[in-house]
Amino acid sequence: MLPRLRIYSIALLLWGSLLPTTQAADQQPLTKEVINQTWKARRERLQAMRIELSLEITTSKLLLYPEEETPLNGTSDYVPLTKAESERLKKEQVVNHARYSILLDSPKFRYRYWGRFPTERLKEIVSFEMNCFSDGQSLTRLNQSQETPSIHIIKLSEASDFFNSMAQLPLRWALLPGDPDLGETLEGFTVQAKTEAILNLDCTVLKKIDSGGTAYLWVAPKSHDCTVLKYEYHYAGKILNSCHIQYKNDKTWGLIPQSCEIKCLYGNEDILRDAYKYTFNAFRADAKIPDDEFQLKFPQGARVYDYRKRDSQGKVISYIVK
Repeated sequence: MLPRLRIYSIALLLWGSLLPTTQAADQQPLTKEVINQTWKARRERLQAMRIELSLEITTSKLLLYPEEETPLNGTSDYVPLTKAESERLKKEQVVNHARYSILLDSPKFRYRYWGRFPTERLKEIVSFEMNCFSDGQSLTRLNQSQETPSIHIIKLSEASDFFNSMAQLPLRWALLPGDPDLGETLEGFTVQAKTEAILNLDCTVLKKIDSGGTAYLWVAPKSHDCTVLKYEYHYAGKILNSCHIQYKNDKTWGLIPQSCEIKCLYGNEDILRDAYKYTFNAFRADAKIPDDEFQLKFPQGARVYDYRKRDSQGKVISYIVK
């Protein structure tokens, strides 16, 4: 199995340079109402987005050696790792590269994700390509990594994390903050009494506690579009995940992301689990993207699994594209 980005479990730390040497103008924390209003105006200004990303993935080798239960028939070539082997692989890393081509026009999105990745236990390096499309009602995912392409179609209301494809992208705070469909919202966050300075910008700090830990969010002043600068996720006094995003001031579209670096650690250990470095190679905002650009063409011979439909026995409908 190819490693999936674990972004849906990752809380983001966003830290970036917006405008160099800009002095802090606001001294009092912003309210959630002001932040949401500013985010809404920014989304309306950017409208539909076309984005090209390159990605560098650094992965602890231990992630490529998943635990496996003994099969019922007792036959398996699986050999458990020793404790010493696990500790060694935990500290060793492998680096791979991938790319994204993305269209966003909330609630619609489409992206193509491709690269070369190692299989389990580093047996070989294989090519990987996935295309995803959503019209806001259902999600269609085309996986072309196998000899026979597979297509999965599911209602968004029934989508699990496995199908929540936009959650794989660590850019929702930066691109569509506040958007209820494709972005991240301030639901559950509370504004803290004191601001904190980041790179000469006086930032509002927000806090959210959930069953897994505590998240802290830093938001730039309104003069900088309330851009998210920093987000940390803590558990038992430790930072589990961190991400750095750098912005640039585009003369046409204003503040847009330039790069994003995410790091995830092994529990309470200061050892890298995996890391992702995204670089924006191209960004363009349009008033509208034609609907036909969002559509996916099903390749001949692909196996389709339509989870929206069931037969009389309740089984998922599947068929081969002719």
